[in-house]
Amino acid sequence: MSKHSHDHSIYEPRPLDGGAIRVALSGLGRAGWNIHAKALSVMQGGFTIVAAADPDLDRREEAKQTLGCETFETYAEMLANSDAELFVIASPSHLHTEQALAALESNRHVVCEKPFARSADEAEAMIEAARSHKRIIAPFQNRRFEAHYRKVQEIVQSGELGELLQIRMCWHRFTRRWDWQAMRQFGGGALFNNGTHLLDQALALMSDSEPEIFIDLRRGLSLGDAEEHMKLILRDPAGPTIDIEYTNASAFEQDRWHIMGTAGGLKGNPDHLEWKTVDWATMPERPLDPGPAEDRLYPSEEINWQPHSWMPDASAKHPYQLLYENVHDAICNGASLVVTPESAVRYMRIVERCSERIPELVQTKGQSCFRV
Repeated sequence: MSKHSHDHSIYEPRPLDGGAIRVALSGLGRAGWNIHAKALSVMQGGFTIVAAADPDLDRREEAKQTLGCETFETYAEMLANSDAELFVIASPSHLHTEQALAALESNRHVVCEKPFARSADEAEAMIEAARSHKRIIAPFQNRRFEAHYRKVQEIVQSGELGELLQIRMCWHRFTRRWDWQAMRQFGGGALFNNGTHLLDQALALMSDSEPEIFIDLRRGLSLGDAEEHMKLILRDPAGPTIDIEYTNASAFEQDRWHIMGTAGGLKGNPDHLEWKTVDWATMPERPLDPGPAEDRLYPSEEINWQPHSWMPDASAKHPYQLLYENVHDAICNGASLVVTPESAVRYMRIVERCSERIPELVQTKGQSCFRV
């Protein structure tokens, strides 16, 4: 993690009576348009999109008509000509660091899509630039705000499952991929893209200890050279083992969550969680018996399970909105970011540890599997 904490007291909070925060969007693709533009557009009074940059003329025209903002063909033109206070970096992955640094150095706040950077050193440089220019740099790890994740985090931290032995997180699908994110030269692949969502969630459930790591990457159904099948196991010396599966080659999807503890367990998905617990004080004492097994059988007993379940509140705010509300609060009131840039440095260091030992995947359906 960064040797510096992200101290919001280094800059004067923006006055709330200054009106909506003026936003510039870099990129009008899947993330820029479908996530950021739509999320910010409904937060009237909090944010207003005043500029957008994209090399595609049709996308720029759509943004101009729909959002009523200025548009630019290049990021450099937007940076030089827009009065936006907050730059949202939703461009292709390999451009994130360069564009974030340019915005920070021109005294703008930044929200940066995942992956936050290509390396931990780049992430540290972004944090240092934010500190130097007294601005916020916020990773867009929106899945930390998902209702099911927050409930799992609450249950884990409560201790009601006892000592946790293992947390398994699965993100399964069955689909081919042939866009730019299937190509490593553009920062594609599970490890740098959607895998960072699961890794970010996992690290927030772990201690600060440095985990042991096992990584297995395969191309799966990717038509490019980037991996789309990832098995990542983190062994926390001060906590549970976390088993992460992200794949595009699972014909039978499994539960997103499966947690094992000494006082119960949990399973489920974003739309439904269930867990059961046992109070060992309600169970008979069982002294250890080294003698012959009773009736030549394995020990067995009926557990006094207490069942629990959860479903999301249909009226709850969307994770995108919750993240941007936190960013607004940080810029205007000096509040702390829920997802700090230092947490992004931590997951980038783990990604680097995996990448350092992994050679280029071969052009056939190859694999790279290491303990690191």
